[in-house]
Amino acid sequence: MKLHACSHQDSRNPTQAVVVVTTQRSVLRVTRALCLAIAVPSLTIACTRNMDAQSARGEFSSKQRSITNARGASSTGQAASGNATQFGSSLVTPQSGEVTLSTQEPVDLSQQQARAASELASQHEQSAQSLLRAASRSSWAALRAHAVEASASNAALLAELVPAALADSNRGVRFVACMAIAERPTPDLSIFIQPLLQDESASVRAAATLALARCGKKVDPSPIAAMVFANDPEVRANAYLVLGELGNPSAIPMIRDSLGKGLELINPLRVRLIDLAAAEALVKLGDQREVEPIRAALFAPPEQMELTVVACSAIGRLKDEPARPMLERLLSVDGQARRSPEIRLSAALALVELGGSTDAAFAVAREYMVNADGRVRALVASLLGRLRSPQAVEALAALVRDSDPTVQVAAAGGLDAAEFGEPNTP
Repeated sequence: MKLHACSHQDSRNPTQAVVVVTTQRSVLRVTRALCLAIAVPSLTIACTRNMDAQSARGEFSSKQRSITNARGASSTGQAASGNATQFGSSLVTPQSGEVTLSTQEPVDLSQQQARAASELASQHEQSAQSLLRAASRSSWAALRAHAVEASASNAALLAELVPAALADSNRGVRFVACMAIAERPTPDLSIFIQPLLQDESASVRAAATLALARCGKKVDPSPIAAMVFANDPEVRANAYLVLGELGNPSAIPMIRDSLGKGLELINPLRVRLIDLAAAEALVKLGDQREVEPIRAALFAPPEQMELTVVACSAIGRLKDEPARPMLERLLSVDGQARRSPEIRLSAALALVELGGSTDAAFAVAREYMVNADGRVRALVASLLGRLRSPQAVEALAALVRDSDPTVQVAAAGGLDAAEFGEPNTP
């Protein structure tokens, strides 16, 4: 899952900014930065729409109750606040009885653990998928986007949810849908992606270009060239992202030429985040020297926590093995120098991507499962979803009952990943 930060406006209320922040499992989870207006890194997609968390829980809860009778509709009713807290527990009804293990012996312990996790996750599969379907129909754009992203590990569920997301009125949702298809190419969906090459949003056009290319379609990537010089942070960050994913080394000189140009009126921290996006793209395209500024960002000052979190995610995606001791240092330091929950969870996730101990990662996740900040708990769910262990699945099943709907969706995505995703291998 990477880190996406998406800043845009909700078309239903143009005065309200929408910020989308997510983490990624591989190409998607999806850490793409629809602008890198990052406030807090997490699997959470945060969306401001004059709706507080309690209202969101109530609105989503009413959708879940009505989904059986109105699967194709978009319910807009809101449940009373007293019912909102029952949302999670009403969804999760684990099957009783023992899990029947496969008689085929795995070749090693890690495979055995992953298989056990998959079998355990299958008990919760129906409830998790129902939750993701309900979220995809929410009137809260953030939940719609996050539901699509969280379904990327399940090809059938993604194919079910993504057509509506590609036609969504919110450009953040359209962007995430394109990136989800880029992670799990589905040529049959190309007919829905093609019109987005003319989308009003440059970020969506770039994402559609990548999705079509991954689906094996001929597409002209040249319009992205102008985007790397844009003064819009969203557009430039996503141009770097897509160019890195397209994998054409001929883009290296163009990316280098864009660095240090424009963005004069943009917050310096955001500019540094965008520069990290450029550095990651350059490494993916073959310029290994650019991994150095990413490693350096691991030790940004505490007030620039966002840089460290983004750097951790990039290190994991790039499989930068020499950075392993640096990540371990972020986890081991204690006392007044102890890093924030966001940094520690991000470092743990990066170590898992490098083939690190899942037991150690679970220990970190367990520290923050009841953290007061829902964004932190959502990041916990993102980490747990990568572990593929029975204990992680049990923890995700508990988080599906969380009082925050974004945490519930993150946990549902983790359960789906445990059932359908690829096992972690060192």
